[in-house]
Amino acid sequence: MIRVLSLLALLCAGNAALAELVIREFHGVGRTDTAAFNARSPWLIEWSSRPPTAIDHKPAHFEVHLYEAGNHQYAGRVVQHGGTGSGNVLIEQSGRFFFRVQGQATEWRLKAIQIDEDYAKRLRETRR
Repeated sequence: MIRVLSLLALLCAGNAALAELVIREFHGVGRTDTAAFNARSPWLIEWSSRPPTAIDHKPAHFEVHLYEAGNHQYAGRVVQHGGTGSGNVLIEQSGRFFFRVQGQATEWRLKAIQIDEDYAKRLRETRR
């Protein structure tokens, strides 16, 4: 009986772990092209941006563009933000990608996160 409960607990914990898996993380200041990474649909981009110092009063601007890594085909602008902020973007395309980050007077962070279909469904429902 204890073995069955332990196995059930492990399976439940495993399912929770499948909901999110960090594929790759990036951070920096200014402009750059990130390293390429593989992602399977659906996946999520988590982003944040802020001025590099607390006393920096320059107007901050942050854009992230998604490209297919093999042929450099433009997949679209996935983030455009001014000032300090954070958010996430659901991506429903599989492949090998890289980000082209355009940050002006901003320190930024990006995470590519593999998510399961249930999580993607909840995100779609909350964004209607």
